[in-house]
Amino acid sequence: MDEKHGNFLLRVYELYNRFGIKSITMDDVARELGISKKTLYECIEDKSELVKHVMEMVYRYHGEKLQEITMRSLNAMEELFEVNRYMTQMIKEQNPTLGYDLQKYYPELHKSLMQEQRNRMHDAIRQNLIKGIEEGIYRKEMNVEIISRLHMTRMEYRYRQDSFQVIDADSHDVMREIFIYHLHGIANDKGIKILNEKLKSEWK
Repeated sequence: MDEKHGNFLLRVYELYNRFGIKSITMDDVARELGISKKTLYECIEDKSELVKHVMEMVYRYHGEKLQEITMRSLNAMEELFEVNRYMTQMIKEQNPTLGYDLQKYYPELHKSLMQEQRNRMHDAIRQNLIKGIEEGIYRKEMNVEIISRLHMTRMEYRYRQDSFQVIDADSHDVMREIFIYHLHGIANDKGIKILNEKLKSEWK
């Protein structure tokens, strides 16, 4: 499918996000799009290819939205708050069944998308750290490469099925604490003052 089918892909994603990938058949997709199954198969080879196009579109969309945040006139810490707000809302709106089905039934696609996301995330964290150091609000003596990988590992840890089983923690609270923990670790005295002000206004 080319770009003109973007709206169709979005509607299919909404189906997948509501009911999971496994339970949605090509008949369901054709019905949702208001076309015959024959017409659908003229556009797409099979369900696997459809899932690939849909999920690549979604990952690309979120990547572009996050990149837009970095293009705004924000300091490094404000940028992180905006990214965190976007990510929190994205996670809230996504049905966990979608990710589960993608990983279980389309493992190669899942692996490819996660690797691409991991690379993009690592680069974004590195760039933010460098920006914060240059702005004089992050610790200039920190090892950017090590800190960026540590933070990425913390963020990914929440997706492990055995994570946080020993505590009764809401995922939003967990992500918030990881976020604040990261900021306290990278900010210098000037940055901590900015952080405390942001926390007062963001999370009263």
